[in-house]
Amino acid sequence: MPNYDFSQPQRQSGVGLILIFATSLYHIARNLWVLIFYFFVGKFSTETVMWAAAGLLLVIMLSLGYSILYFLKFKFHIDQKNEEFVLQKGVFSTDVINIPFKKIQQVNFKRNILQRVIGVYSVVVETAGSQDKEVEIKALSRDKANELAGKLMAHAEYQNSELEDEEPVTDATANDSVKKELPDWEHKVSLLTLIKLGSTSNYLRGVGIIIAFYFTLKEQFMFNEELSAQLQEPQAYFAQGKFVLIMLLLVVGMLLTVGETVMKYFGLHLQKYRDNLQVEMGLRNNTRVNLRASRIQLLQVLSNPIQKRLNLFQVKISLASSEDDLEKNQIKIVGLPEAVVGQVKEYFYREPIVEELSFVPSKYLLFRKVFRSMMPLLIIAALLPFFPALLFLNWMLLLAGAYVLLVNIYNYLDYKNLKLGVSKNFLVRYSGVWIHKEEYLEMFRLQAISVSQPLWYKRRGLLNITFHSAGGDISFKLIKKSEATPLLNFLTYKIESSEKAWM
Repeated sequence: MPNYDFSQPQRQSGVGLILIFATSLYHIARNLWVLIFYFFVGKFSTETVMWAAAGLLLVIMLSLGYSILYFLKFKFHIDQKNEEFVLQKGVFSTDVINIPFKKIQQVNFKRNILQRVIGVYSVVVETAGSQDKEVEIKALSRDKANELAGKLMAHAEYQNSELEDEEPVTDATANDSVKKELPDWEHKVSLLTLIKLGSTSNYLRGVGIIIAFYFTLKEQFMFNEELSAQLQEPQAYFAQGKFVLIMLLLVVGMLLTVGETVMKYFGLHLQKYRDNLQVEMGLRNNTRVNLRASRIQLLQVLSNPIQKRLNLFQVKISLASSEDDLEKNQIKIVGLPEAVVGQVKEYFYREPIVEELSFVPSKYLLFRKVFRSMMPLLIIAALLPFFPALLFLNWMLLLAGAYVLLVNIYNYLDYKNLKLGVSKNFLVRYSGVWIHKEEYLEMFRLQAISVSQPLWYKRRGLLNITFHSAGGDISFKLIKKSEATPLLNFLTYKIESSEKAWM
């Protein structure tokens, strides 16, 4: 691998000019598509067409000139003296972005189809707690992208290291961190696994997309009233075989979910190296992320009963972010067998999680859930005297009975599956009825603990607790105050006494 001197201002790869120019043309076409379509379908004189072609050519030439200037003025370098990454861009005005090493959260790679064709990578520098949350360099060669990412992460790790006497990072030591090495272990998720995952996921979301698409078309193009009348007549609906269309709708919804899963996670490949876990995935937009254990704030493991039987689990990793960017700073790794999930946890935490204590919510939580779920029935029962014809309908009683049975079973399972586990250095929250979720939070990453006790909780001696971290919050409701007080004292001590850097 070549040794690049990033202390001097660098430009993107020369072939990146193609990407900049193509992106510029795409934005022009997206803004002028109505005009372009009008010229294609309309009839114009030869003179008008010639003037239009000349105008289009002028726009293209101006776009090319702008792209060349943007390429020449886009520069970046590593400023070791000031301990920051510097990026300069702009055509008519120059914008200089300075990112301190200690603010660098992740350095990721992305590639769309055009970038794959011309052989370049997009390097995305993600930051935490600054105005510029994300800086992107869209066209670097593979070797240059790898070396830049390695050096930036090496500098970031040093800045956030808890070892005060650690040797400062130089170009030589940073180069050592980007040398190619064989992974300790790796795992690839096959296409068949992604199909299984998509077919056992929430494909009703795909149905929702289809229904939303239908109503959008209906509003835009005003479907005729005769069709609407047919859809509102149950007898005609089933007589014309519309029940088959409903089943087809569900199948298409499932296929959409499977297709979305395959597009997003195609080629999912995990490689664990000495100091990072590399995750690559995506068909249309390929993404490669280098995850370091020191950057992980919150870890979630999810699965439903069908996926668990197929030995398929999802790992959701939360990085440090503001409250508005929590979803954006989550990385989802799907279709993993339980053994690989264990390897991921072992790398991130480097110690077994042995729970010493566990807490369950008060039974009052179950009572509250049941009461809230019965409210719709109570409202309907209060309104029935105004509709006496409905009082003696057997199907109403059957629906009400089925609703009570199913909702109460759901509430009971939801209550029974809710638990907070405590080990020497971890908090683990278990929850979920259909989708079972385990959330892992290291105690030294706790930033604060919120305790709330409404007036109607005081008499019962109950509390709501929320554990705050930079990657999200974990809440546990209706825990007994007598049980929670020792835990809160212990966690407060851990927060105050810990000298580890949480980021």
